[in-house]
Amino acid sequence: MNMDIKDLIAKLKSKSGGSRTSGGVASFFQKNPKMKIIIPAVFIVISILVSVVIVAKTGKAKVPDIPVNSGDENAKEVEVLPEDIRESENLEGITDTEMFNEAVLAHPKVTAIIYNSEGYYTATVVTDNAHYPNLSVGQYVAGSDWLVESITEDQVVFSCNDQKITVKY
Repeated sequence: MNMDIKDLIAKLKSKSGGSRTSGGVASFFQKNPKMKIIIPAVFIVISILVSVVIVAKTGKAKVPDIPVNSGDENAKEVEVLPEDIRESENLEGITDTEMFNEAVLAHPKVTAIIYNSEGYYTATVVTDNAHYPNLSVGQYVAGSDWLVESITEDQVVFSCNDQKITVKY
């Protein structure tokens, strides 16, 4: 029985001639020697084209630097401020601890009130002398004893000792 299997395998090998199983790719390149250069060149060209298309598409998807107008006439303008306090030069006679007193609050403005994804409000307050971005309830205003007592969708309330100041949006 062992002989029969060996004979069967030998007959199958002799009928196929060995050209299909051994050296199929090698015989193709022997018959077409230029294909050794053409096939890799085609793969390189395809890779370059794919890279160029990817770069071109990501370049066109750039976010514009200028804010887009929503077209709503009642929409309020958005002013983006840095994550720190910006102070002006005209702070004559005002110390750091008095930075947010009534003299500085002569013209306070709430420029933004944001209800964030964590479920609370933050506010940006601008005075004649400084910008205070991202104020939240329970936070002291930098350089002062003023505490942000509450923020609603239309006002911010500050307190210091017995004083309270409400700034409307």
